[in-house]
Amino acid sequence: MKIQFFPLLLSLLILAACGKKDHSTETNKPAPDTSIPVKIVDVSSEVISVPVQVSGIVSASNEARPAFKTGGIIARILVEEGAFVRQGQLLATLNLTEINAQVQQANEAVGKSNRDLTRAKNLYADSVATLEQVQDATTGLSVAEQNLQIARYNQSYSEIRSPISGKVVKKLMNQGEVVGPGTPVFYILGSAQADWVVKSGLVDRDWARLRLGDRAEVRLDAYPNRNFTAKVKQLADVGNPQSGTFDAEFSFTGTMPRLAVGLIASLNIYPKEDGAHPIVPIDALVESSGTKAFVYVLQSDNTVKRTEVSIGQIFENKAIIASGLTAGSQVVTSGAPYLEDGSKVKVIQ
Repeated sequence: MKIQFFPLLLSLLILAACGKKDHSTETNKPAPDTSIPVKIVDVSSEVISVPVQVSGIVSASNEARPAFKTGGIIARILVEEGAFVRQGQLLATLNLTEINAQVQQANEAVGKSNRDLTRAKNLYADSVATLEQVQDATTGLSVAEQNLQIARYNQSYSEIRSPISGKVVKKLMNQGEVVGPGTPVFYILGSAQADWVVKSGLVDRDWARLRLGDRAEVRLDAYPNRNFTAKVKQLADVGNPQSGTFDAEFSFTGTMPRLAVGLIASLNIYPKEDGAHPIVPIDALVESSGTKAFVYVLQSDNTVKRTEVSIGQIFENKAIIASGLTAGSQVVTSGAPYLEDGSKVKVIQ
C-alpha cells in the first residue's frame, strides 16, 4: 500500500510557521522614556541692597538723672512726674541750715587767718617772729580761702536745675527725705523729636555691612499699620560682653507720634553699598528649614544634582542665595518636588 508522506509533511511545516513568534519586532522596539518633565531658570546675579532685619527698643538718646552734689534734707520739690521742664529750670532745693553754717565757719576762718598773717608780719618786722612763722601764716590764709571757696561752691550746688529740656518721667525722692551726694532725685527724658532713638544689637556680619547714615524702615507694635523712617546714628566699635552683639542706635527722620521708652520695634536696614548675590525663584527651593534649603541643579547629561544652599534673604517671590550656588547655573523650578539626586529630566518650555 502506498503512503502519501509529502502532503502530511507540508501541513506540519505550515502549522509550525504559523505558531512561531516574530522576535525581531520586539528587539527593535525603543525603550520607554522615563525622563521627568521640568522647567528650569538661569541663576541670575544682581547687585541689590539686602536689608538687615533686627528688632529693637525705643529709647531716648538724651536723658538725665540730676542729683545734689552735697547731702542733706530735701527742702522743696518743685516739679511732679509728667511735667515738662526746660534746661536750667530749678527742680529742687536742700535745707541750707547746715550748709550756710559751713559757709559762715569758712568766712570766720579766713578772717582769723588774715589777722594771724598781719600779726606775724609785724612781729617779723620787729625781729620777734621768724620768717618761718610768717610763711606758715601765709599758708594758713591760703587754706582758709580755699575752704571758703569749697563751702560756697557746695552752697551754690545745694539745688537741682534740669540739665536738659524734657519730661520728668520719674520722681525718685520726696520732700523731707535725707539724700546723699550724687543720689538721683529725678529721671528726665528729652522730649524733642531728635531725642527718640531705637536701640538694637547687631551680629558681626550685619555690623560689618552697615555704615552711619544708612536708611532704615521701622515698624512699631504700638502702631501696627504704620511704617516710619530712620537712619543709622551710632555703631559701637566694641562688642557688648553681655549680649555678644554690637550695640547700634537708629534715629527717626520723620514726624513721629507719641512715643514711650520700651516700645518694641522691628527694623529693615538697607546698606548703601552691597555686592552681587545669586538669586533664584522661591519655586526652586525644596525642603527648606530656616536659612537652609535644597535646589536641583541641571547637569550636562540632563540629570540633576541635589545641592544644599544657604538663604540670605527672601523678598517678593525671590530668594537671595548666600552660599552653595553660583550665577550662571540652571536650577529646576516646576517639577522640583518630584525629583531626587541623579534624576533624568526633560526640559520643557
